[in-house]
Amino acid sequence: MGIQSHPRPSQGHRHFNRLQLGVPATLVLTHESRKCLIDDISSTGARLRIDHPLAERQSLILSFHELKLFSTVMWVRGRECGLRFDQALELEDMQGMLWIKENRALYDRICQTGHAMDWTDGIGD
Repeated sequence: MGIQSHPRPSQGHRHFNRLQLGVPATLVLTHESRKCLIDDISSTGARLRIDHPLAERQSLILSFHELKLFSTVMWVRGRECGLRFDQALELEDMQGMLWIKENRALYDRICQTGHAMDWTDGIGD
């Protein structure tokens, strides 16, 4: 299974294929950071699950591993919201997302090991 770099047939406003992820990330706002879950992602945006509502058209940064994605909140429905990225993700970043989807157990194990190593080194929460 590979990443398609071209648009798919349009349904509503969505133009690019999305990957279902279900991975934790962080929203960086001007005055705070909030945890979220990336339900799905494309090269141009993401659907997130959030605990606290956001304002439509609000600017923020979606932080996931080493990616820092400047984004705009396009819609909010209850505990979900949709982001549009200021710049489309590079193909290699989307391939990394696909790797996470196809290797979820290994990805989760790597994250747990990384958090444990950070903790022993006195880094992070």
